[in-house]
Amino acid sequence: MTSPDRIRLDMHVHSHYSSDATTTPETLARSWRRNGVLPIVCDHNSIRGAEATYALIRKDSPDVPTILAEEILTSEGEIIGLFLNEEVPAYLSAAETLDIIRDQGAISIVPHPFCTYRSTAIRRDTLMDLVDRIDIIEGYNARNVTRQANIMAQRLAAEWLKPVSVGSDAHTPFELCSSYAIIEPFRTPGELILNLFNADVRYRKVHPSLHMVSRFIRAQRVSGGKKKAVSGIV
Repeated sequence: MTSPDRIRLDMHVHSHYSSDATTTPETLARSWRRNGVLPIVCDHNSIRGAEATYALIRKDSPDVPTILAEEILTSEGEIIGLFLNEEVPAYLSAAETLDIIRDQGAISIVPHPFCTYRSTAIRRDTLMDLVDRIDIIEGYNARNVTRQANIMAQRLAAEWLKPVSVGSDAHTPFELCSSYAIIEPFRTPGELILNLFNADVRYRKVHPSLHMVSRFIRAQRVSGGKKKAVSGIV
């Protein structure tokens, strides 16, 4: 059985501050209260979803540490920053992005590093050049289309003695809590890294068609934005 003082942590979740997601901060906070799985909100190039979600969570649970995170698109693929103080600009090089994350006293995750379906996954050559500077490798991503992508990430983490993170990569409410790590309590980035080495993993792959749902959401928002711009609303 899981010790009651351990934390269930989904380390990769999106809110509607990502252009391809629909989940509101209110829904994320409500899921935390109902299911006890703490979401780390990693919106695309934004910390606004994380700020809004943790403001709601901490109203009822003030002891929960605020973890501002962002899935940052670099010129060579995506990197997640955790425990950020401020937003990291997109489209810099991966090396520059890691420098900014470290300068904030934050830590880094490489999400879905071997997913061939996503064009935003970090480039293989960049990953190998920078792997010694990366803090955590996402070894379980519920949206990875193939099982092999997760296996390769886990092998890389083992080879470089890196801890592995677990994420639902939820973009919609019904994906929440599909995958998470169960770890000892932590307060600092260093404690999180150490505790991940002894995590219990709960992983459930979601259907690949959800990628098409995200594409549809993004297309609808782009289309809606263009219509508003033409009408003079924005």
